[in-house]
Amino acid sequence: MNQLVLDLTLPLAPAFDTFIAERNREVIAALTDTVRREGSVHLWGEGGSGKSHLLKAWVEHAHALGRAAIYLDARAERLPDFVREASAVAVDHVDDLDPDDQITLFSVFNALQESGGRLLTAGRLPPAQLALRPDLATRLASGLVLEVKPLSDEDKLAALVGHASARQLAVPDEVLRYLLTHWRRDLASLTDMLDTLDRYSLAMHRPITVPLVKHILQARLLD
Repeated sequence: MNQLVLDLTLPLAPAFDTFIAERNREVIAALTDTVRREGSVHLWGEGGSGKSHLLKAWVEHAHALGRAAIYLDARAERLPDFVREASAVAVDHVDDLDPDDQITLFSVFNALQESGGRLLTAGRLPPAQLALRPDLATRLASGLVLEVKPLSDEDKLAALVGHASARQLAVPDEVLRYLLTHWRRDLASLTDMLDTLDRYSLAMHRPITVPLVKHILQARLLD
């Protein structure tokens, strides 16, 4: 197997139009509201529901509107000092903020409120139920607090069909259903695997079939 093909990932930038919003129309409406320019929004929901996709899409949307925006993942990085220079700040996995970064986010919240900027955060639970400093939890709870409802398997299947169509991929329905059953459950991992299948099938001149999926999944699980 060509390992280089499997490891080379060129994901598309997350966007609102690639998010299945049937059960989350209120969330999309709040994040794309161009009239409500200030304040904070906190998204909560189970893992794999699409919160990270929405935060990144929100930042891309802000860039398109000419705003200085930044996405930060509290699970993987510290909050940098220059975050205060942005007019739109998205902080993912606020559950994992360490004590110092909680103080920083409290300061960022106040600064954005004063400047008319916007703060978007995401976590597994509503702010009042997170293990955060009480003053920070109170600030985050003062804005919009919206649940991101998880996708059903049929929603995920529809998303994969749309992703394949956008890339002009011919992927049989049984391949997509096999992925739903045997691969990771979150949509980001599923679409990433679909892109891997596309690259490998092109490199090896093989159609995307269930045996090909089994071959690649086995290789991934052995890595």
